[in-house]
Amino acid sequence: MRPETRLDSAAFQLTPTRTRCDLIVIANGRKEKIASGLLNPFVAHLKAAQDQIAKGGYTILLEPDPAADAPWFTRGTLERFVRFVSTPEVLERVTTIESEILQLEDAIAVQSNENLGLKSGEAHNGKPVDSSMEGGKTGYNADGDKALVLYKPDTHPASQLQNDDGVHEEHSKVQLLRVLETRKTVLRKEQAMAFARALAAGFDIDNLIYLISFAERFGASRLMEGMHTVH
Repeated sequence: MRPETRLDSAAFQLTPTRTRCDLIVIANGRKEKIASGLLNPFVAHLKAAQDQIAKGGYTILLEPDPAADAPWFTRGTLERFVRFVSTPEVLERVTTIESEILQLEDAIAVQSNENLGLKSGEAHNGKPVDSSMEGGKTGYNADGDKALVLYKPDTHPASQLQNDDGVHEEHSKVQLLRVLETRKTVLRKEQAMAFARALAAGFDIDNLIYLISFAERFGASRLMEGMHTVH
C-alpha cells in the first residue's frame, strides 16, 4: 500500500489488557499494520479515541466523514501522525522558537523606543543661559565677591550627577538591546534548523494541509497547535 493510498478507515486493535495496540489501515478491503506500541500516547493525542475507549471494547475506529470527500485520509497521513506522537518536539520546537522570537521582537521595539526617548531628553538638557551675558559681553556684578562659592573636592554639582546617571542608563539600555538582537539572531538560526528537521520528517506544507484536516476530524489538538507556525 503506497503512502498516497486513500483509506476507507483505520483502527487501533487493542490487546486484552487494553494497554497496547496495533494501528491497522484499511483500503479496498486490504489491511496493513503500520504501527504498534503503548495505547496511552495515541489516546492522549486523539479526542475521538478518548471518546471511544471510554465506552469499552477493543477497537478504536477512525473514519472520515462519509458525506465529504477526504483526499487527506491516506496511509501517509496516518504515518506522519504516528511520527508526531513518537517525537512531537519535531514540530513543537518550531512553534516554541517562533513564540520566543515574537516576544524578543516586542522587547526590542520597546527598548528601541526607550532609547529614542533618552536621546530626545538629552538634546533638551542644555546648560542654562547666564543672565549676565548679553551679546557675548560679560556684565559687571557689583556683588561678585559675595557670589563666590567655596569649592569642596568631595562634592559634585547636581546637574553633573544627573548627566552621569543618564549616560550610564543609556549605556545599559544599549547593551541590553544588543543582547536581545544577538539572541534573536541565534534563534533565527535555530529556527532554520528546526524547519529543516520538520521537513526531513515529512512535515512539509502539502502534507501539513492533510494533517490539519486529520486533526480537525479526530480532535488532535496538540498536533494542530504544533502545525500553526510551520503552516
